[in-house]
Amino acid sequence: MIKIFDNFLSKSYHQELMSLMNGSDFDWYFNSNISYTNQDRNKLQEFGFTHTFWDSNGIRNTNVALFWKPGLLQIMDAINSSIIIRSRADMTTNVPKSFFHDPHVDYCFPHLSVVYYVNDSDGDTVLYDKKHNDEKASIPTNLKIKKRVSPKANRFVAFEGNIVHTGCSPVKHKNRIIINSNFGVKND
Repeated sequence: MIKIFDNFLSKSYHQELMSLMNGSDFDWYFNSNISYTNQDRNKLQEFGFTHTFWDSNGIRNTNVALFWKPGLLQIMDAINSSIIIRSRADMTTNVPKSFFHDPHVDYCFPHLSVVYYVNDSDGDTVLYDKKHNDEKASIPTNLKIKKRVSPKANRFVAFEGNIVHTGCSPVKHKNRIIINSNFGVKND
């Protein structure tokens, strides 16, 4: 299951979110490996910046997390979930040539992954043809690209969380800002 939703949030809510996250007062935290994998490829471009809104302890008690909560709730409704596992902002910055971050899955249990694009950029999200469910095993190496989704402001892509995926750093834009969220699946 891979679904793309365009023009998802109201125009004014999205504009405010984008202004906030692309502004000079937003708190970004350096992360030396944006994909959080066990791999250390020792590549200069494997870094990024993060900001956590929601984690295993629930919503962070910050104004920006509270501002993002209605967006999370709307996504939950669109993907038919009732459990927020995690939601964090990621920003990668311009690199001189195309760079794919480490292929990964966010968690090795059943869940849905959502990538919400805050700004227009290049630096596609790449979904591969393999699934990965074993946290003790390495990500497969014989990956073939199944789908690429281009960053378009106010778009999100939802997919099964065990699909191996990654993001690319932008070459034509200053930055790529996304909100990566993970949701529980409903047992029917």
